[in-house]
Amino acid sequence: MAETPEQKIIVDNVIQPFQMAKAGVRGRLVRLGAVVDAILSRHDYPDTVARFLAEGLVLAAMLGGALKFDGIFTVQTKGEGAINVIMADMTTPGNMRGYAGYDVGKLVLAEESPETDAIKKFFGKGYIAFTIEAGAERNRYQGIVELEGDNLATCMESYFDKSEQLDTLLRIAVDKIDGKWRAGGLMVQRLPDESTAEIDQDEQQENWRNAQALASTITQQELTSPVLKASELLYNLFHEEGVWLYEPQELMDQCSCSSERVLTTLQTFGATDLDHMAEEGIITADCQFCGSKYQVDLAEISNEIS
Repeated sequence: MAETPEQKIIVDNVIQPFQMAKAGVRGRLVRLGAVVDAILSRHDYPDTVARFLAEGLVLAAMLGGALKFDGIFTVQTKGEGAINVIMADMTTPGNMRGYAGYDVGKLVLAEESPETDAIKKFFGKGYIAFTIEAGAERNRYQGIVELEGDNLATCMESYFDKSEQLDTLLRIAVDKIDGKWRAGGLMVQRLPDESTAEIDQDEQQENWRNAQALASTITQQELTSPVLKASELLYNLFHEEGVWLYEPQELMDQCSCSSERVLTTLQTFGATDLDHMAEEGIITADCQFCGSKYQVDLAEISNEIS
């Protein structure tokens, strides 16, 4: 285990990047405590919906933790079933937010369904997309894959396999401990061949199989434990191979909404649409993520446009 004295230690609400010393494998471990509990509790979702949103938040942190620039990483699902949308994003350096949309009637029926495939049971036919918005110009990159499998992690594994052709293993766990939501996730990826050119191909493959086998032993209790530090967990998993820890990223419950952003969005609508939205000359907008309410005068929008 390599951990420099200067490296700050964050026990919870953290992304911990790491690399296995000999195996040509990198990864990230995510631990969410107060952050995920605050986001889920704010909306008071049914437990099933809350669990899937927590998975989305872990994915957003785990994948967004790779960003090397200022930007936003968004995970979004769209489905025809009981849960019609999951939206979770991370704005660098670590601001998290999320919300879910669901149909109460369909959710009751889904809970009673004998269907064993959780994704099919609660989402129906649909897709999961991730979007990267980079820089002030908000340049966008998006990847999409069909919703299928046991959970959102298996969907993303499928994306990496089919689209990026990167060997990837993802594990996510969500739990409620003493009435508080917790979530965690582990991702390990085989480094591209050009990064490990000095290692024999057979050795690379064997190293990857070993990394997969070790990572697969992680338990839900370990991923969601409020007392087990990320460094301790990674050592427990990979000490035989050796593991290097990099600077951790702290995560926060912080929405990016603002009155300025609401005004900018409203300016994209035509005059007729704005009139329909307004009541007595005022448009009220609610943030679906954090519940903040904004009121904008029609005259203010007109002045900004002109």
